[in-house]
Amino acid sequence: MMMTVMLVLGCATKAPPAEAPYTPPPRDMASDRPSGVVYDGVFTDEMHAFSLPIAEGWVAQPGPETGLMRVVIQHVATETRVEVWAFSGEVLEPRIREGCVWTFQTKGRPRGFSEDVLLATCVPNDATERRVYGTIFQRNGTLFQVEIQPPNGALLEGRNLANQLIDGLTWGRT
Repeated sequence: MMMTVMLVLGCATKAPPAEAPYTPPPRDMASDRPSGVVYDGVFTDEMHAFSLPIAEGWVAQPGPETGLMRVVIQHVATETRVEVWAFSGEVLEPRIREGCVWTFQTKGRPRGFSEDVLLATCVPNDATERRVYGTIFQRNGTLFQVEIQPPNGALLEGRNLANQLIDGLTWGRT
């Protein structure tokens, strides 16, 4: 009798296991959004209220909205790279960069976007890597660091082109 019950239970059709309803993977919507937009040749970061004209020959790539790096701009011909970073803080000092040492720092001339400017040069530990020329300033309670990274074969040309580009920085509200 016991054998018959086991055989009947073993052969009985079983209900399929209940499937969990489909749940899409979580998305961090903020990381999907860019820090700003490029429209009509101008990058605009609404969070920090600055704009930067993107001259012919340059290509801009906004960073993530929640990130510290706001935009990367690259000069196509020379491969000079400009990065705009935004941090909290009050002391004008360059941010730490891995594999690079800030060997030179000096007060810079006033610029259209700030009276107090710190200029700094970061020398890479690996001589084949690019030097980084930083312009650090405060605006609207935020520290900004604009980094110029020209290729080693075009240091002067890259720095001159990048400085002309960042001279176009403007703020919409104070």
